[in-house]
Amino acid sequence: MSTPFLADLEEIVYPSVAPASDGRYRIDTQRVLPGMYVAELDRPWADTPLPAGGLLVASEAELAAIRHHCRYVTVDAARSGADLLAAIRAAAVLSSDRSPELQDIEPTGRDETRAAGPLDEDEAQRKQRARHRLRRRAEALRHEVANARQHARNDVHPSELAQARIRRLLREAAPQRPADEHTTLPARLRGWLGLNGRRAGPDAAEGTHAAPGLPALRAVWGAAIGAVEVPVPAPLRDTLTAARPLHARLVAAADRALRQVRLGRPLVLEPVVEAADEFAGALMLAPDAMRWLGAVYAQSTPVPNPAVAVALHLAEFGRALGMARASIAELVLTGLLADIGKALLPRELVEHPGVLAPQDYALMKQHVKIGLDVLARAGELPEPVLHGIAQHHERLDGSGYPEASRGPAIGLHGRMAGIVDSFCALTAARPYANPLSTEDALAALHDWSASLFDRGLVERFVLAIGVYPIGTLVELAGGEVAAVVGRSRDAQRLQPKLVVLTGADKGPLRPVQDRTGQQDPDEVYDGARVHIARGLPAGAFGLRLRDYYAREPAGL
Repeated sequence: MSTPFLADLEEIVYPSVAPASDGRYRIDTQRVLPGMYVAELDRPWADTPLPAGGLLVASEAELAAIRHHCRYVTVDAARSGADLLAAIRAAAVLSSDRSPELQDIEPTGRDETRAAGPLDEDEAQRKQRARHRLRRRAEALRHEVANARQHARNDVHPSELAQARIRRLLREAAPQRPADEHTTLPARLRGWLGLNGRRAGPDAAEGTHAAPGLPALRAVWGAAIGAVEVPVPAPLRDTLTAARPLHARLVAAADRALRQVRLGRPLVLEPVVEAADEFAGALMLAPDAMRWLGAVYAQSTPVPNPAVAVALHLAEFGRALGMARASIAELVLTGLLADIGKALLPRELVEHPGVLAPQDYALMKQHVKIGLDVLARAGELPEPVLHGIAQHHERLDGSGYPEASRGPAIGLHGRMAGIVDSFCALTAARPYANPLSTEDALAALHDWSASLFDRGLVERFVLAIGVYPIGTLVELAGGEVAAVVGRSRDAQRLQPKLVVLTGADKGPLRPVQDRTGQQDPDEVYDGARVHIARGLPAGAFGLRLRDYYAREPAGL
């Protein structure tokens, strides 16, 4: 059978019904109890002493760390103690992005009594009556939906009317939330960036909810933004062979620098600077090839160097902002060297899977200053690189480190590096933490941009890499798993090109028998209009990109 790469899918149709909830509740940290499973924070895990990926609260020390570093967290009821479900529901102040399961329908909203002080008796009674009405309505909806589903199950071919009725009831059952939370992430992305009802161009028009265009960012940050016209990316199939050695050279330079510092040897900067410059030049013309190679490297290397992913995403970010090659090379250097100080910390501290003790976390935060000291002894680096490294853990609200800098004190490179470093930490696979899908990580960044990150830059970063970047996996509505291998030029990153990798059962693709005879999978999916149900984390279902497109790009 031919290589399983398909023709371009010109139009991706996104589902209009949000996926079901996974039973997660956002609650105030003062209401977290031992036995609750904390699945998400209100900030990147790397900004706290907590172990990335989730924590079953079991001690007072863990509870104290959660309350000290976070205002609210998302608790997974399914992984928490069974006897805590009522307490979790009572403490919930905001449900997750996904629609709730019917059995979880409960009126949600912040505890206004606690937030605004004592209520007079009339107001308290009014709110209590409103809660009772919501509960009665939820109970009625549960019965109505159960009856509708039973009717549909009894029909061998459920009527469109019955299915439409179920969908209507599900929408009615959902808690009242902002309109953009009822939709899938790509649709919400259009809303965030003001792209609803039109194509997403490379420089979206300005508007109340639109991502700021390059002229607006240039007015804030100066001539570094929009310095060059962003070239049209060369096709993946035409550039992969030439890009491969340049990506390999960048990986080798990053690994060599890390090894030199770890062994106490002088850090030699020249090879790193040369590799960064070559990589920046190649990425300007072939971002798709570099993105694919980065995804293959991350999935196929036993212990990938995380600095490589940070450098790649920073370069891609800079390219989308219209930065010149020299500025992109500086961003690559920032990504490669930002965490070089961790090489001098104890390995068991850097890779610790549990909550760090206060003294250990204080030491961990010193890696920024340690790295800057190492670089100062190694030679001269451009000021933007040093600023980016010094500030990549600073946050706009002053909750970052090492200087607890606020707002205007954090420069462009520091803001960009903070966004990218957090994104890469969320999507990287670790022995003690499962990675998030790209869309979930982008949703988290967008949520945090209200207080931690520059919202305008976050939105431009989303446009830069796309909801479904090249090299990521997605699950289709029919159950098949596909890889993103390109993007439609006019639709930019909102409408990717796909290759289907598995059947609906997640097994190998098989020939399909229909009225016209036997068809190869390529023929079945070629030119098809498909629904993307959700993004998947790297390596989902044991799929490895190198097994499908390791050497020759024929068939793309």
